[in-house]
Amino acid sequence: MQEVTLKFKNSKAMEALLDFAKKLDIAVEKKVPIQKSKNPANPDHDKLPITFAKQPDVTALAGIWKDRELSLEDLRKEAWADRL
Repeated sequence: MQEVTLKFKNSKAMEALLDFAKKLDIAVEKKVPIQKSKNPANPDHDKLPITFAKQPDVTALAGIWKDRELSLEDLRKEAWADRL
């Protein structure tokens, strides 16, 4: 099978060509360009789907267990009830 690589700046032109290729029964593979990370120390940091992880704020969880009477034993029983 012969292959051709086309690069587009205009997404409308690319969509038109893909539509035309479908009509001619041409197999088309779209490849998404890989973006370089802005954080060289941790290249996967920019790819995180969690929006708050880019600027984590641990104080947001402060007081989450306030006024709740829970012990480690209670948590273990709830989490591991059928496995203990």
